[in-house]
Amino acid sequence: MVASLTAGSPLYLYPLAVGLLIGLLQIAFFFIGHLPVSDAVETAFEGTSLGEAFDWLNLGRVPFAILLMLLLVTFGAIGIILSGIAPSFPAWSFAFVAAPGAVLATKAAGDAIARLIPRDETYAVTAEEFVGLEGTVTLGPLDDGPAGSVTVRDRHGEVHTLRARPADRGTAIAQGARIVVVERDETHKGRVFLVMPFET
Repeated sequence: MVASLTAGSPLYLYPLAVGLLIGLLQIAFFFIGHLPVSDAVETAFEGTSLGEAFDWLNLGRVPFAILLMLLLVTFGAIGIILSGIAPSFPAWSFAFVAAPGAVLATKAAGDAIARLIPRDETYAVTAEEFVGLEGTVTLGPLDDGPAGSVTVRDRHGEVHTLRARPADRGTAIAQGARIVVVERDETHKGRVFLVMPFET
């Protein structure tokens, strides 16, 4: 049964396989460093209709690689399931259901993931209040490449994870180093914070 489905639905099998591969790469890069795609994609999409569409899917709060994985996997899975339910229909016809279904499923999953990922502001703390806080580089090193991550603790004792890059170009801040947040990087809609090494 599985063999017949996969053999008859390459239109859906390939996106499913690519999506699963992206998921595996995301897991690997979690341990060796972040996947250098999301930040570049956000910059490229900024101010475009495609950027607004991905903003609706939570780009910025959920990494682009995760959103792409969800879109591909759900599109492939829905197409393969429909091919098995109605094998007499041409495979391409299921794309009219699989495509919007994948978008809606990705939106729902993205909303859930975004709620689990610490945000840059809460009911008690605005993003501007992170300026001046000390923290630690948790995903680095921070350099002129794609943004990494730092954790800071606000005045209420709550821990936040922020996307960050060095305030001074040409500077590299190692993972595990202590930093201080100096300002927001408005070129990335304020989603990225600029930091400097913390000197005692």
